Amino acid sequence: MSASEAVAIRACALHAAAALASYERHVRRLAATWLDMDLYHRVSAEIDAIGQVCTQLPDVQVPWGALLVSHAELVHALWRTGGEPSLDLEDSADALEEHLHCIEALARRCLRLAGLSQRPARVD
Repeated sequence: MSASEAVAIRACALHAAAALASYERHVRRLAATWLDMDLYHRVSAEIDAIGQVCTQLPDVQVPWGALLVSHAELVHALWRTGGEPSLDLEDSADALEEHLHCIEALARRCLRLAGLSQRPARVD
């Protein structure tokens, strides 16, 4: 790998890690305030943008795929509740927890690609 390729991968990886941090904040808020359509559209746009950046990165296909699947499962669980906290609350909470793990796994992989060993602290 050339030096310029390494710099480009590092930049993409840092961009993906930053996008994942923003996405995580919005996903947490979406799960807590379902159904906010503006926020839902924002989260959807963010997952698309993260996917586009991940296509530029080596060795992130597995955690990216897991994130995409868990995103779909979380949205499905939230739709099922229809904003009623008494319905399938445990299912939604489990889906959110799994999704947060997937976000963290992908962020860790991106930071490793960027040459960093740990993820910045979360901002809730």
